[in-house]
Amino acid sequence: MIEELRQFIRHPSSIPISYRLGRRQHTRSARDVSQGGLCFSSQEPADVGERIFVEINCGKPGFSAEGIVRWCSREGRKYLIGVGFRDKAVRYAMRMVEQVCHIEDYRRRLEAETGRKLSTEQAAYRWIAENAADFPQAE
Repeated sequence: MIEELRQFIRHPSSIPISYRLGRRQHTRSARDVSQGGLCFSSQEPADVGERIFVEINCGKPGFSAEGIVRWCSREGRKYLIGVGFRDKAVRYAMRMVEQVCHIEDYRRRLEAETGRKLSTEQAAYRWIAENAADFPQAE
């Protein structure tokens, strides 16, 4: 069912996000991100259709937007929550967040494999040179 709702390619991620549902404020790691939204796990369920405010500060500038809970499913003792964004400008910003996520994952992977520490800027230059041509086009 969730696969049928998906319009955009999802990319694995472990970037930290902050979100607010009603008056509850939480910090979690995103499970994946896409141009149209993101998914994360939570200790508490969320109601489909509920408004959610999301902030991602893994790059500069940071990202913040109001979205809508598109789906919520139980996974063991936690819940997976899917958030969608409708506004074109927000979806474009999510595209940038996707790339930042890829670059950060690339930087961490290189550090783990080689022991060499790269700045985010250095990793970005390398990632763009090696991967940008293969990055899916915006829809």
